Amino acid sequence: MPVRPRRRPRDGVAAFLLLCLGLLTALAVTVPFAALAAPPDFALLRMLRETGRQEEALAEVRRALRVRPENPDLLLFEARILTDLGRYDRADAVLARAIRIAPAYRDLRLARARALFFAGRHDRALAVLAALLDPDAGDARAWLLAARIHFAAGDLDRAEAAVVRLRELAPENPDGLLTAADLAHRRGRLELAAAGYEKLLRVPGYETLVRRRLEGLAAERRRFRLTVAGSLGAHDDKDRAPWRDGSLELAWRWDRRSWLRGRLEVRNRFGETDVGILLAIERRLGEATTLELDLGGTPGADFSPRFEMLLGLAHRLRRGAETFGDTVGSGRLRVRRYPRGRVRTLELGLTQYFLEARLRVTTAIVHTADEAGGRDLGLAARVDGVPAPGWRLFAGTTIERDELERGTTLARSLSAGIAVDLDERLRLFLDFGITDRDAGGLRRTVGLGLTVAF
Repeated sequence: MPVRPRRRPRDGVAAFLLLCLGLLTALAVTVPFAALAAPPDFALLRMLRETGRQEEALAEVRRALRVRPENPDLLLFEARILTDLGRYDRADAVLARAIRIAPAYRDLRLARARALFFAGRHDRALAVLAALLDPDAGDARAWLLAARIHFAAGDLDRAEAAVVRLRELAPENPDGLLTAADLAHRRGRLELAAAGYEKLLRVPGYETLVRRRLEGLAAERRRFRLTVAGSLGAHDDKDRAPWRDGSLELAWRWDRRSWLRGRLEVRNRFGETDVGILLAIERRLGEATTLELDLGGTPGADFSPRFEMLLGLAHRLRRGAETFGDTVGSGRLRVRRYPRGRVRTLELGLTQYFLEARLRVTTAIVHTADEAGGRDLGLAARVDGVPAPGWRLFAGTTIERDELERGTTLARSLSAGIAVDLDERLRLFLDFGITDRDAGGLRRTVGLGLTVAF
């Protein structure tokens, strides 16, 4: 009878342990891949995006894209978040790739056109959108975006044609009604614009936006502004009489793009009084550029400029988003002829808007030259903010030439002020300033003014 070898107990234990280890390894490998293979949670992504948690949403969608790199819905969601964050070029690249994967997916082209529009590339946005503007397709979203792009580009006729088609497809679309009212406003049809805005007051979610539009419309109907202002400047040197300045300005808006201003100024300094006159025109050229021209002087001046001229140009360099807004560059050339000679000033500035234009920061380099060959390079900075509706604050500093001692010397100054809308027609403003001259001594200035719109 053959003898069977006896299996040692520890061999069975080892086999059992190996079996358990294999099962654990299989679980460790298969469970993560199963989790990754689960469909993306679009409800979570939408919740994160709608609650302002764009960076978290972006991380989630990119995690899902590592498993499904060619999923057009995920790519679309990534691009929409990038557009929310103002990363328009990156959104455009993502959508271009998605369109190659799913060329018939209309939402991809719509999102790409929107990103290009926000980036200020109007022609390119319209080219992408063209495939969706087939009259037989009847895509109201595409016609709405086309109307907005033409409107922003200043092509009001094409914007109006797009609005007409949009109203045929979706006559009660709130965004379509808003665009139609904005178009009427731009064309100067104020009554028609007001009727359109008032209709939207009854639509949930539009009341705040529309009330702002109606307030702006009411302000436009008041085409004149009269400003009376005065200031008093006291010196550390008690033997020097205070400076006293007063002004009266009337501004007239003759169209939506242009203002004409006339100002009478009275200055008392050094025991003498000068009376000056200034005329200014400010005109918007297109949607991104503003031109300013000032001419004036003081006949028989003792210390003021006998003649002065300013030519200014401001241009939007970059279209921004809500948090990090537009960037505007500016240049101002000023020529003043004083009793003792001519002074030329060139100022190059940059203004950055933040928080839906409630905050702006301006910096500038100021170069000054006189007839004697003297040259000075100055700096200026200013911060303007709107902490609450009807309230405006500013603070600034400069290091540049100042009108002193019947000529010019370098001076450093600090200033701050506040303006308060007392009602829809009246604005009160108060400002303070300190100037430190090279010649020594300080001058402290306080100013008060009132503007009436009618």
